[in-house]
Amino acid sequence: MTVRQARAYASRRGRQPATSGANVLELVRVQHWLEHPARRKVPQGAVLEAWNFFEDLARGLDAVHRLPQQGAAHNSAYEKLFAGESDAWTTGEQRAVLELITAGVALWNACPVLVKPAR
Repeated sequence: MTVRQARAYASRRGRQPATSGANVLELVRVQHWLEHPARRKVPQGAVLEAWNFFEDLARGLDAVHRLPQQGAAHNSAYEKLFAGESDAWTTGEQRAVLELITAGVALWNACPVLVKPAR
């Protein structure tokens, strides 16, 4: 879901975001990039937020084993991503990012969903 879609969804239900500056995880953009990473520009902000979210999610679910163990390539790629320099990723760094983000998306998709939560 995009930020605009989330706001429209909330608005149709007569609700406002908890804070105007709340971040929305843009997994659609990340998944779109994952489909053809060699042909698409890295959505740096969305990938960075997804990376952080997936680490938090894995820890919260006691499922850290579902993400690849991070090493030097991950650390270097993360620093470049944080600095807005994903264009400078080495092949190994890009492979590490793709592996981690793909595993994170799989973890997210495996999470249980409440169809009709209690009010």
